[in-house]
Amino acid sequence: MQLVFQRQFNEHLLRSERRRTLILISIFLFGLSYQVINIFFSKQKDAVADPVRSFTATWLAPILIILLELWFLLYLRVRSGMKKKQIPIVVQYINVALEIGLLSTIIITVAKQHRSFNVLQSPAVFVYFLFIILSTLRLNFGLSFFCGLLASFFYFIISYFIYDHFTFTDSLKVIVLSLSGVAAGLVARQIRSGINKLLQEAEKRHKVENIFGQQISMEIAEKILKSDGKIESKRMNVAIMFIDIRNFTQFASSRSPEEIVQYQNAFFGIVVTSISKYNGIINQFLGDGCMITFGAPVAMENPGSVAVEAALEILQKIETAMGNYSLEDTRVGIGIHIGDAVTGNIGTEFRQQYSITGNVVIVASRIEQLNKQYDSRILVSEAIARSIKNPSVSAEFMDTVVLKGMHDLFRIYKVA
Repeated sequence: MQLVFQRQFNEHLLRSERRRTLILISIFLFGLSYQVINIFFSKQKDAVADPVRSFTATWLAPILIILLELWFLLYLRVRSGMKKKQIPIVVQYINVALEIGLLSTIIITVAKQHRSFNVLQSPAVFVYFLFIILSTLRLNFGLSFFCGLLASFFYFIISYFIYDHFTFTDSLKVIVLSLSGVAAGLVARQIRSGINKLLQEAEKRHKVENIFGQQISMEIAEKILKSDGKIESKRMNVAIMFIDIRNFTQFASSRSPEEIVQYQNAFFGIVVTSISKYNGIINQFLGDGCMITFGAPVAMENPGSVAVEAALEILQKIETAMGNYSLEDTRVGIGIHIGDAVTGNIGTEFRQQYSITGNVVIVASRIEQLNKQYDSRILVSEAIARSIKNPSVSAEFMDTVVLKGMHDLFRIYKVA
């Protein structure tokens, strides 16, 4: 689970870094567009003579930063294409150094060209804060702190060595830049912690769903999780199928426990695959068979016909498996009946189980037992026989019987 979580987190970091880069590119493109509009439509003829709007500050600065961010964006896409989701931390630190260093180099260039104008008093300094704020998207305290520390360092260098002064106001700006990096880092750490918890909970949920799906079914597991473990009992029209392995007791008596388990895994693997294809639910595995439901907890338009299709596929796959020797000689008996049943959780607050309760379950079980008497493989009730929609599937009337423990007469049909 840890590996899956780490992969998901790395993917999130990659998307976040890509988003940060695109935001920077968009902002500086907007700045360039503004300058183009200003030059062609502004009536201020002396606007270009303003030191702040010199070629270096107005055009070179944003162009170089955009080119840097485009290079980094290309790097991210190449890594993503190579299925390498994790960005090396060294590369991220280098990127921070290049961004702040490039901005600072441009500011120093402008400061040297226009000694009479203090660039540090211009809006150019706010670009430092832009990089610091967006560094939170990297979700790394160290990177944000490094960004603020580097910005404050270059501000000090420019103020002290270029303009030969370092006033109280300048010292406050250096402190503010450093503290901004710390604040951004703390925010990044908090966001990272929240994302960690969300991804861990999602991973735990996924693991629980898989465990539930192995024990009951993915459909039931999803309903349980969506309803916070509570599935209210309700009446539903369902088709119940019972499958029994013939002569399993005799087979097991001459096999080791390991051989029995190996056989059961091979047999039930066929059953599970077929049942899942037709959206059936295996309610419980018995040692020599299982009980299956069609139409609950998710309602189905014609559960009876679907159940018959699934039963026929199970027989076909068993024959195929025996033919390629992946399954020992196996004969099964299948009984299917349809009717109303009460579905939902039963038990106490400490122990609950999803259950299908009703006379339909007992009837399906009794019909399955008649396969021995009629030497058949699939027997169904009259209601099931009438529900069959596939013209290639026929149901042959066998007998009218009184099922064990019941008084009503049931018409039994043979499908296979």
